[in-house]
Amino acid sequence: MKKNPIGAILVLIAAVVAALGVFLPFYKVDALGQELTVSLINADGVNIFGVIILVFLGLTLIFALAGVKVAELIFGIITALLMFLGYFLNNAALKEYEAYSEYIDKGIGNTLCLVGAILVLVTSIIYIATTKSAKKDA
Repeated sequence: MKKNPIGAILVLIAAVVAALGVFLPFYKVDALGQELTVSLINADGVNIFGVIILVFLGLTLIFALAGVKVAELIFGIITALLMFLGYFLNNAALKEYEAYSEYIDKGIGNTLCLVGAILVLVTSIIYIATTKSAKKDA
C-alpha cells in the first residue's frame, strides 16, 4: 500500500461535490400555497437511499486516504452507480408530472448529483491508475 496524496485530494473534491448533490434540492414543487422540496437525503423525512450513498461515499474517501486502491475503486464505482440511479429515478418521477411543469422547479442538486457521480467515478479511476504499489523486498 502506498499513499497518493494528489489522488486522495481529487477524490476528496469529488466527494464534496457528490455530497452537496445529495443534500441540495433536486426539485421544488410550489402549488396551492404549499412548498415541497425533494433531495436524495430528505424526501418526506430521512431518505435511506441518500444515507446509503453518503456511507459509500465516505468509505470511498476513507480508502483513498488510507491508500487502499482496490477497495477505493470498488466503493467509488458503487457510489457512482447509486448516484446515477438516484438521478435517473428522480428524473423519471418528474416526467410523470410534466403536465404540472409550471409548478415544478429543478434544483441544483439534480445537476450536482450527476456531476458528482461522474467525478467520483473518474477520480477513482485516476486514483488507482496513479497510485504506485509498494515494492516488496525479497
